[in-house]
Amino acid sequence: MASLNWTRIALHIIFWLVYLPINAIISCLLRRANIAEEFGMALVGEAFSLPVKLIFTYFVFYYIIPLYLERSKLWQLVGLLLLAFIAATFLYRLEIGWVFFPIFAPGVSINLFSFQGLLLTVFDLFITLAAAVTIKMIRMHYKSLEFEKQLIREKLQSELNFLRAQTNPHFLFNTLNNLYVLARKKSEKTPDAIMMLSKIMRFVIYECRAPRIALEDEAKVIKDFIELEKLRYNLRLTVEYREDVDQPLTPIAPLLLLPFVENSFKHGAGSTTGEVHILILLTLRNRELSFTVKNTVDKDAKEQSRPGGIGLQNLKRQLDLLYPGQYEMNTGLEDGYFEAQLTLHLQEERNTALQAAV
Repeated sequence: MASLNWTRIALHIIFWLVYLPINAIISCLLRRANIAEEFGMALVGEAFSLPVKLIFTYFVFYYIIPLYLERSKLWQLVGLLLLAFIAATFLYRLEIGWVFFPIFAPGVSINLFSFQGLLLTVFDLFITLAAAVTIKMIRMHYKSLEFEKQLIREKLQSELNFLRAQTNPHFLFNTLNNLYVLARKKSEKTPDAIMMLSKIMRFVIYECRAPRIALEDEAKVIKDFIELEKLRYNLRLTVEYREDVDQPLTPIAPLLLLPFVENSFKHGAGSTTGEVHILILLTLRNRELSFTVKNTVDKDAKEQSRPGGIGLQNLKRQLDLLYPGQYEMNTGLEDGYFEAQLTLHLQEERNTALQAAV
């Protein structure tokens, strides 16, 4: 048996408790009565008519409207509403004439079905139903908007997961290729490389499940990756890493910076046979992050972000999802260097596409 939704019940009770005094005032105004003198009696009258209004309102809400939504037949809706109004009006007038007046105004005779009395009763029922329906429609509209936002959030999260699912194997395959080269050379560095790869993959597989990690953790895995690459390329590779971070625990999305570094090794050291110089600059000041990666390339090298279809283009889409309107990313070739630069404004980190679901 389904448990009762006490919050919903409480909201319904609050609605009717607010409705009663308001409608009592409206009743006084319609009868041109003195509100100060007649409000108490009008409120009692509203309380006596409440059972009929409850039956009428909830019958419309939970039977007539769902029936119309299910079958989509307007004439059935109109017919049932008309019958409900007639029945409610009849019961309403009987309650006034047979219950309310005998108790509070004995000896006073009224015409139960006078035109004016019927008109006021129908108007009262209509106002009651209109108020309830308006609140119901507002609530349904709000729930619909929330549902749409949830769908958008799930879609964006699915896309982000897909992009990361591409990035992780892409990174692993490139690193395994490095190990393969060392193994073929029967290098003594192979065991050290395997240990470094194990540390990096532990980070990629487990720690990157969190939506945010500390910047210092991302920086640490970058340094481990640099050491791993140095084992492969030996003396022909020179890497200069500079870091100036005022708040190392600042949260950022995982694997946001590492692809820049991997890209520089793959299309720098990995695509040339001569000496390669790679410069990596990481700064964070007042929650503004700047990350620059430069690497030497052959003079006839083409744009680095294109090969493989995965890489910087993939990363740019992740940035669009995670930090919309909060970043600038530029890449280009100049004077024999390929440079990728990311500027990230973290002070508005909460306003992401996944959280705002624009």
